[in-house]
Amino acid sequence: MGNALGCCVPAAIKEYQFPSLNIRFTRKKKEEKALRSAGAELDLPFEIDWSTAKRENWKFESLTGPGRYFFKFQPEIEQISGSIAEGEAKLKSQPELYEGMMYQTNMKDWPSDQQNYKLVKRTGSGYRFTPEQPPSFTFLEAKYQALEHHSKITLDPDQYTDGMTFRGQRLGKACHPGRGQGVCDVPHIKIIGEIHPNDIIQGNVGDCWLLSAISALSEFEGAIAKLFKKTPNIKALPKNQPQKYVVTLYDMKTWAPVDIEVDERLCMKPDGSDILGCHPSYDGELWACYVEKAVAIHCGGWDEIDGGQCTHAWRLLTGCKYQYTFQHDGEGFLCLGKFNPNNEEWDPLENSVKKGTQGLWPMAWPEVGGGGDLSYKCGQNEMFERMCAWDDQNYVMAAGTKAGSDSNTTDGIVDGHAYTVITCLNDVAGTEHDLVKVRNPWGKGEFTSGRWCDDGPGWTEFPEVAAVCKPTKANDGVFWLSKAEFFKYFKTIYLCAQDMNAFIQ
Repeated sequence: MGNALGCCVPAAIKEYQFPSLNIRFTRKKKEEKALRSAGAELDLPFEIDWSTAKRENWKFESLTGPGRYFFKFQPEIEQISGSIAEGEAKLKSQPELYEGMMYQTNMKDWPSDQQNYKLVKRTGSGYRFTPEQPPSFTFLEAKYQALEHHSKITLDPDQYTDGMTFRGQRLGKACHPGRGQGVCDVPHIKIIGEIHPNDIIQGNVGDCWLLSAISALSEFEGAIAKLFKKTPNIKALPKNQPQKYVVTLYDMKTWAPVDIEVDERLCMKPDGSDILGCHPSYDGELWACYVEKAVAIHCGGWDEIDGGQCTHAWRLLTGCKYQYTFQHDGEGFLCLGKFNPNNEEWDPLENSVKKGTQGLWPMAWPEVGGGGDLSYKCGQNEMFERMCAWDDQNYVMAAGTKAGSDSNTTDGIVDGHAYTVITCLNDVAGTEHDLVKVRNPWGKGEFTSGRWCDDGPGWTEFPEVAAVCKPTKANDGVFWLSKAEFFKYFKTIYLCAQDMNAFIQ
């Protein structure tokens, strides 16, 4: 029996004696599961393809002043002794290779054999230069402008973006992606392309709980497109004219769908130096940025999504009530949730995870995977078997690390952080190895000391396992762990008991 939305199968509240599990012997074949997104089997890291860039879309902007520069990742810079004019010619002839060039402004008047300059390689470092007075340095930046410049369009703003704040501060002027403001200025800019969990790159808001939940949905072909079902012709956007997008979420008071309309602008940090929320994907997809923005608006602002739980995100995204949190208490995993066994009613909730009823109740275990009553506990081996069953049922999962600051890591695993559980594989390639594939929503930062990390010895020791798992040697936040390693670092498992095949249909 499903709930009012017809999306989930409830776990009955009853006494239950758990039977022996044979899940690993009855796993579904890949073709029997819900269709995964086109990019879900990505086995190479994304790279920006500049081969499709139109020469006329390159713009060169000169900034002069003593200024400051900043970057997201350490830039690669070439120091060159030679004519500044030759450097400018090199930049303009190969802008796909260089973000820009820096030189001492008055050096242009020096003899050419005494001149030198720096070329900043185009590595995705996010290098930016902010000029001040009096002038002393010049940065000539190569920008790709895929769409009409933002100054030449007339925007019909949404009712939210201009008034949004974060941690008590007004935000910087919002930016238009693809319009020459340094955000997603790439030739293949799009809202939705080959959707993949790697499209999620967390920004400056503490919403790993939300982004991990979104990343889990993105595995399934059609799930993200369904969120944009009220946006006409979404796969052909953006276009030159200013855009608006409609994201369909669920209201927690009524469990009814609600449409959130947002304009194309992305919120910036208060100092205007970078995007506040999640970044466009490495291959130029913007869907995650707009889903996150819509959720922030739906919940009452950016502060309302700064911290939370994956289960609440899945409520907002899918309208499914049957969300489970499994916590290890030192003896085994307990099943917890928002169904109050005392009055047999669901706790009242708000859209903001920080409002509404707090805390969790003991809940009966989902029937998929074996069931279990309110007091049932299971060990790590059995928990893995259940996770395999949920994976086969097209449920979505995430996992939380031990409490602590996300500035602290253990073997590359971040404290106080939520990761997407992408898949669980048992007896991989006929071996005894049970593996779990997870992803860090930061889009970087991985497990560093395991047998199955990117450079781990397991892949060469067992090439048949590598052939099945297709590990990618890239700092993209995706990595594999053995069953034992997974439960060593992850003490909380989150589950949305929603068959994604049914949700999509």
